[in-house]
Amino acid sequence: MIDPNFLAQVNDCFMPVAALYGYTLRVVDDFRTMEEQDRIYNQGRTVDGHIVTEAPAGKSIHNYGFAVDVVDRWRGYDIDWDKLSRIGAYCRLEHDDEVDFPHFEERGGLSTADFAAGKRPPFLKLPCALMRERAVTGQPLTREDLKTCGAPDFD
Repeated sequence: MIDPNFLAQVNDCFMPVAALYGYTLRVVDDFRTMEEQDRIYNQGRTVDGHIVTEAPAGKSIHNYGFAVDVVDRWRGYDIDWDKLSRIGAYCRLEHDDEVDFPHFEERGGLSTADFAAGKRPPFLKLPCALMRERAVTGQPLTREDLKTCGAPDFD
């Protein structure tokens, strides 16, 4: 399943910071079983449809619970991916802004072979303790909070 520490980075940092910059993101894909990965890998190859992934089962970080794909509820994929990539980086998420725009992950320098061998990246900490406090209390993060946290301006 999806790694709880990775999910906390997404839910307590990435999504709220993106929201402050006008995005209404939703996760459209996260953990995938090997069977699910095979199914979408075969799409456009041995099954009708268009190709949606270049990664067969075991070669996608989704298979290990350390990746999400996002879309904006209103803009769809018409997003400033460079800005979203910078927000992701602040939240310690990796993003390949040249190949798979909606995909954000956390590898910690590990390859998919490392993941397959059972290795996992180091525990992530939120960039600012205030983010966790806001998440726990259900209070929205504010731009003033980001200033307090020393976050850059992503505009």
